[in-house]
Amino acid sequence: MRLARPVHPLAAATAAAVFLLAGCGGGGGGSKDDKIDGAGGSADKSASPSKSDAPAEGDAADFRTSDIELPDDVKLVFDWKQPSDEEKAAALDGAADYLRVVRRGMVKDDPDDPVLAEHTVPLQTAAEYATHMRKQHAEKNYTVTGSERLYKEQVGEPVDGKLVEVAFCSDQSEIFSKEIKTGKVIRNSATDDKNFVRFSVVMQKSSSGGESWKARSVEVTEKAVKQCGK
Repeated sequence: MRLARPVHPLAAATAAAVFLLAGCGGGGGGSKDDKIDGAGGSADKSASPSKSDAPAEGDAADFRTSDIELPDDVKLVFDWKQPSDEEKAAALDGAADYLRVVRRGMVKDDPDDPVLAEHTVPLQTAAEYATHMRKQHAEKNYTVTGSERLYKEQVGEPVDGKLVEVAFCSDQSEIFSKEIKTGKVIRNSATDDKNFVRFSVVMQKSSSGGESWKARSVEVTEKAVKQCGK
């Protein structure tokens, strides 16, 4: 994977919500068996319905649409299936928007961007990770360009009606950092295994009601060949 990597790992906000920086710039291990704050168990591995079986528009949140704006040269391709369960669908939709928020920050570099607060739980590791990724690219005067494919989604069972673990893979072989001033795309060499990244995000149902879910904690596993290899 060819996005800029952070200089050092970022500490977790709480011991119960540890995450490993990886993916679009991070190092660290982790395994798919690691548990995340409030998840209550591993993600549901049962197959989701096909898109043709997805709820009708308005019945449930849909990860395939979003009002979060990204530049034309940044594409997030969600190769996911829509869950029939409305709460799972809303949690998956929130996880998709969380990744959009992370990438938006790496492009926009606006510390006061309200979109981050709208899609993350304050003072938790999901927000901390997004902020770190924004700062990392800003310090290097980088933005992002290319296409990132998200696949192998797993949506866990809701815990206490308010927490859902969403895990998914990212193929980052076609997304790159780019110098803002020159427009030069940074295509530094990377082994194939570094293109496979596994995200595990704990989504929390909004306390204000409705179907919106916000990202609470995140764990990112780099070189996730076992979990994400084709």
